[in-house]
Amino acid sequence: MSRVSVGLAWSTLVLACLVPTPAAAQVATVDQLKYPALPAFSLPKPTRTVLPNGLVVLVIEDHELPLISVSARIRTGSLLEPADKVGVASLTGSQMRAGGTQALTPDALDRYLEGRAASIETGIGDDSASAGMSVLKQDFAEVLQVFSDVLRQPRFDPARLEVARRSIESGIARQNDDPNSIAGREFRELMYGDGTPFARQITYATLQSLTRDDLVAWHAKYFHPDQTILAVHGDITTSEAVAAVTKVFGTWPRGPKQALTFPDPRPQSTPGVFEAVKTDVAQSSIRIGHMSTLKSTDPDYYAVQVLNEVLSGSFTSRLFSTVRTNKGLAYSVGGAVGSSYTRVAPFSMSTSTKTATTAETIETLIGEARRIISEPPTAEEITRAKQSILNSFIFNSATTEQVLGQQVTYEYYGLPTDWLERYRAGIEKVTPADTARVARQYIKPEQFAILVVGPTEGRDKPLSTFGAVKTLDISIPEPPSAAPATPAGAVTPAAAEAGRALIGQLVATMGGAAAVDAVKAYREETTVAATTPQGDIELQSVMVVAPPDRLRQELVTPMGAMTMLISGASGTVQGGPQGSMPLPEAQRTQMLKQVQRSPIFLVQRRSQPGFTAVAAGDGKVGETPVTIVRVEVDGDTVTLGIDPKTGQLRSLLARGTGPTGAPADVLTEYDDYRAAPGGLTVPYARRSMLGGTTAQKVTVTRIEVNPTLAADAFGPAK
Repeated sequence: MSRVSVGLAWSTLVLACLVPTPAAAQVATVDQLKYPALPAFSLPKPTRTVLPNGLVVLVIEDHELPLISVSARIRTGSLLEPADKVGVASLTGSQMRAGGTQALTPDALDRYLEGRAASIETGIGDDSASAGMSVLKQDFAEVLQVFSDVLRQPRFDPARLEVARRSIESGIARQNDDPNSIAGREFRELMYGDGTPFARQITYATLQSLTRDDLVAWHAKYFHPDQTILAVHGDITTSEAVAAVTKVFGTWPRGPKQALTFPDPRPQSTPGVFEAVKTDVAQSSIRIGHMSTLKSTDPDYYAVQVLNEVLSGSFTSRLFSTVRTNKGLAYSVGGAVGSSYTRVAPFSMSTSTKTATTAETIETLIGEARRIISEPPTAEEITRAKQSILNSFIFNSATTEQVLGQQVTYEYYGLPTDWLERYRAGIEKVTPADTARVARQYIKPEQFAILVVGPTEGRDKPLSTFGAVKTLDISIPEPPSAAPATPAGAVTPAAAEAGRALIGQLVATMGGAAAVDAVKAYREETTVAATTPQGDIELQSVMVVAPPDRLRQELVTPMGAMTMLISGASGTVQGGPQGSMPLPEAQRTQMLKQVQRSPIFLVQRRSQPGFTAVAAGDGKVGETPVTIVRVEVDGDTVTLGIDPKTGQLRSLLARGTGPTGAPADVLTEYDDYRAAPGGLTVPYARRSMLGGTTAQKVTVTRIEVNPTLAADAFGPAK
């Protein structure tokens, strides 16, 4: 059956359901309309062939257009990753296509596909890998060979792998930007357990540990024909498709015998009340739930689907009607008893609301969960839910390509080929008694974990209203530093005395203690030549700082002007198409840390309790000999290179931010010392480097010491 015929059959089915009979046309209200029962239906079944090497081939013909698509499902997944190699599966999946093949470099592969209007994509998820190709009929045989090479002989190009690393680094650096992303991540840990395969997160450290050899080994272990299902759809006969696949994939040798066992979730989640503090937003992201016990293959699955539809499946559902329509607490809300084909999943409810209605929203969500148990779905709600679910079949199976995709899923998980037909029959049989029973069985309010991500100030009630609160640590673990550590036993009295003496010499060179300590605010105009992934750019910057926690930076970039303002715990970014936005917490913290590390404000803290300076050997900055001094203050560590002859600071090494936003060791070198206002002598040139490569060159054009500051210099006056 072609795409047209399947779509036509479903269109006819929809019209048959929606057009009223002559008698029904005379009704007074819409509630009096009577619809005929859904007619029997059948879906096309693919032809199944198993090659001698174990490759399963499914084919459905569709001759409407001269197009052919091929998809593959391979038995592997990130759930099989060892704890010290988190990320290897997804990186392998992306680089199989992005990294080229043994026969074609990445660029050559890109050009080859573009020239034929063809596409090939690959990826690896939790419990399966996928690959797909789309091509014009005339190029099918040729592109199928390339598709085979992508699956069987990926190149894993080192340069493309490095690009992927940088992209992942950028994602890690931004993982706390969005409160909903934080909520999803932390809720998974509460449900599945911190450190389990279901909740592990790639970190800078695990990313650094992944090598090209790891990708090669993962591919070699899991990509074999007897672990693969290949589906062919389009303008080709079944016999032609099987012959073409046999020719290209028939020589693919079977893999070693191995029993692939995916882990099961733990039976019970962690109940309690949890919060993740995020102060730079004005709303609370809420997740509530517990681990459930349902699989999609269980007999109760159909009744639970109807229950889920009543709870939050539509605009008339209970959660939507109460949370949004009646109380106006949130724009969107969801909730369902989860399940998958091979394992259980949590029951969960989620929404976001303004901070001032956090507790009311939690009470409402929990109240609706309790109500669907004490007041089970009515016959009217069940009828409406069934109709909604069954009508969705139209969109899920409207084309033969969708049908084939479903059949691949059934084949992969070992489900019967008529699973969809069984699903419809199972939904139709659900009764009010069934939904009442499964509500009691699969929703357990006493086991709820309540998670809130957002600010702590401004809530209508404290979270402790719902129980003892545990604050979650959502800080992003930094990657290991490349800076050499101070050897054990190196902090001798002599080394500490030498370090303090060099700091004193540095202060004297900068203008003396009186001049240095008199600086309360500092204004600096600079020209910045920066190297970015997009190329070299020039920026104009005006920065005003008033330690410890006030900063204003005005930037003029090739993309336009912007201003960043920081005052204490608040920060904003102004300018650009989005207007004024909160400054991400991580960026605010990093900018203030850079201010505290600047030479003037660093040495101002030399008398502060906990300030230590230790001489740690000799080095060179260019051709200038320097003494290395390790400074620790307020939990921060920087490494200075001080010229012992002049007392000038020639370099500063500290943990900063790289071009992807990820933490990196930044080496700043100082030069061109000149007299400045306030009796100071400061460098008018500095260069920042990452991994030995210059990232920025800064030229100072003007300095003001203790300038007059407007009341709103760092934000709106309070």
